[in-house]
Amino acid sequence: MQSDRSIAELTKDLAANAGDLFRNELRLARAEAVESVKGMGGGIVRAALGLVLAGAAVTLALFALAYLLAEIMPMWAAALMGAAIGGLIAYGLVKSGLKAISVDRIALPRTAEQVARDLRTIKEKVSS
Repeated sequence: MQSDRSIAELTKDLAANAGDLFRNELRLARAEAVESVKGMGGGIVRAALGLVLAGAAVTLALFALAYLLAEIMPMWAAALMGAAIGGLIAYGLVKSGLKAISVDRIALPRTAEQVARDLRTIKEKVSS
């Protein structure tokens, strides 16, 4: 019968169950993180290929801009202006890309939800 157990036995069981619960939460978090990273893998490859093609397209566009500007200024000044415009665009893209891939954006929603449920269950068990 459960009521015949001593406080020491109950504490020991609580510690064992809490340890099991913690290990299970870590397993869930690890599985969820691996799933998120695997999902990002294909997207990263496609994004890299897109960047290569975009780089070529932007280079051609900047050459076209330089030739257009060469009609009203020396070619060296037109090329310099095209390079400055390209550099500013590249800086903005790199900055926004680094912000988008920051570690703060990785979330483990199922793990957080499960931990919240576990904490509610523990509070209910302790208060009853």
